Amino acid sequence: MSRFLILGAALALAPLYVSAAADSYPRIAANPIGSPQNYWDAEYQKRIAALDVAVLAVWPGWGSSVRTDMTQAVKQIKAINPKTRVFLYVIAESFKDPMPLGWEDLDVKVNQQKWWLYPSGTSGSPVEASFGHGTYVFNITNFSPKDKDGNTWGSWYANYVNDKFGKANPYIDGFYTDNVFYKPRKDGDWNLDGKVDSQNDATVQKWYREGYRSYFAALRKAMPGKMQLGNVADWGQPGTSTPEYQDMVNGGIIEGILGKNYSAEGASADGWQRMMTQYRKIMALFAAPKLALFNQGGDPKDYQAMRYGLASCLMDDGYYDFNDEALGYYGVIWFDEYDVDLGDAASSPTTTAWQKGVYRRDFTKGIALVNPKGNGTQTVTLDGEYYLIKGKQAPTVNTGALVKTVTLKDRDGIILLRKQALSKRPSPPGSLQGTAGK
Repeated sequence: MSRFLILGAALALAPLYVSAAADSYPRIAANPIGSPQNYWDAEYQKRIAALDVAVLAVWPGWGSSVRTDMTQAVKQIKAINPKTRVFLYVIAESFKDPMPLGWEDLDVKVNQQKWWLYPSGTSGSPVEASFGHGTYVFNITNFSPKDKDGNTWGSWYANYVNDKFGKANPYIDGFYTDNVFYKPRKDGDWNLDGKVDSQNDATVQKWYREGYRSYFAALRKAMPGKMQLGNVADWGQPGTSTPEYQDMVNGGIIEGILGKNYSAEGASADGWQRMMTQYRKIMALFAAPKLALFNQGGDPKDYQAMRYGLASCLMDDGYYDFNDEALGYYGVIWFDEYDVDLGDAASSPTTTAWQKGVYRRDFTKGIALVNPKGNGTQTVTLDGEYYLIKGKQAPTVNTGALVKTVTLKDRDGIILLRKQALSKRPSPPGSLQGTAGK
């Protein structure tokens, strides 16, 4: 018996891999927080509702110009697809000062309590953030001054955003908190002892992470039954240790894991392996259902780059999140591959190559293959006949043909469909296994 037939027989007999989330594959997400944030538009709502996970921008008075609000927008999206998880964007790391219209109450409280990061104690000018003139860093640590109710900046802000956007919006699934770094990006007097603390000091980094843990604990207490996401892009960097972040959030955006000039994949010859190591490291830190958004920036007409990113994402249990670099974070980009239903995972996340340096993961209705950077063009032989998907965007690749071999260029990937789906088996008791349908 050939090793390809052995593989097929093993898959037929093995229990299906059970992921923490209930969505079938491929899992699709987007964070369309960029302008215009016209989530009241019916066509935009349909595109958002086609996603498994969406992150939307919000601010005081959003939608008032068209006589709506976020509660109505999310309700309408959920009416189209109740399974779409919707999270609202907040940030606890930095803010403009003076703050924009609608945030006056926040501005007064922050300046009254001296919740900015300062060079010494709570005196002098606040430390400016790295994101533009007039944006300043908050002291997220547990050393930040307590108000009359005993709240630090983090615990007070958690209740503030819930009061502002959560209580009035029962349809959201939680918040997405931006800039949850593994360490501070700025030096300052984090513990208020009159001395500047280095962002590179391990003790300071621990204070910083403990502050975020307290913030998320306050969010969970204020929002029972809801989930919380963060911007987790730097959690997986080599050498980082973030035990304080274990099970702190239910997922987050791995911003720019692929396609950016700072992405790990482009940094070295073994960049794909480094990227995947970071991906898996971050996934392991999440609490269930582990909603990891695998974010790739690029040109939506570069279908090979997209297939490469999507197939890489499919090697684990994340949600593929592609944004058009020309549009920033506006809109929902859709690819032919998103309409494919691979069903449930039939094998665990892939960590070793399958054939000729090409990686493979099996699903009940198909397979995903990815050819890493530096592996050159490779032709692989399949364990039987599979269908290429049928699509219009890359018609020379997605022909719908029946194939026994596939040629993948360097930095390429592909989804293939089975002639007959693998048999499904009952999920273990208490599991979250299921199918969302595509």
